[in-house]
Amino acid sequence: MKHVCIIGGTGMLAEVTRWYADNNQIVSVIARNVEKMNRMKDPCSNPQNIKAIYLDYRDLTKLHQSLEQNIKNYGPLSEAVIWVHSDGADAISTVFELMEENSKVWQVIGSKTNAENLRKQYQPPKNLEYNFIQLGFLIENDRQRWLTNFEIADGVIRSIQSGRSYNLVGEISS
Repeated sequence: MKHVCIIGGTGMLAEVTRWYADNNQIVSVIARNVEKMNRMKDPCSNPQNIKAIYLDYRDLTKLHQSLEQNIKNYGPLSEAVIWVHSDGADAISTVFELMEENSKVWQVIGSKTNAENLRKQYQPPKNLEYNFIQLGFLIENDRQRWLTNFEIADGVIRSIQSGRSYNLVGEISS
């Protein structure tokens, strides 16, 4: 059984959290809101596989301590899916530090984020596969619209399944 860490797993990535849990993975989910965590777990077939960590991921000391405790309880982290705002990007380094060698990290980024700049800025300290899933928009009736949470989660799951180091969900302006 793999142990996966998800930051942002109760909002737009809720379906991704359930997907891992329903596929018999242990999922440590970083969340701030108990209510959102419970709403995310309710339709899950294997809610016992979801291990909630309630904290703000920008508190790097608590993030490190809590993930370290979950690693002791549930085994090494072999995969991570990270959705962080720019003011909390240092959480990426904390997750890198705690990942098992040869693990996969999937960072979900916005449409205007430069993946290559992030790759240069956040170099994993060990042999990790650092991947990006960029979220764009869809064209509908000749207009751009943001992706729905379902479209985002579906795109993230497909990206993880593809194994490619860069994936685009929707379109971005060139």
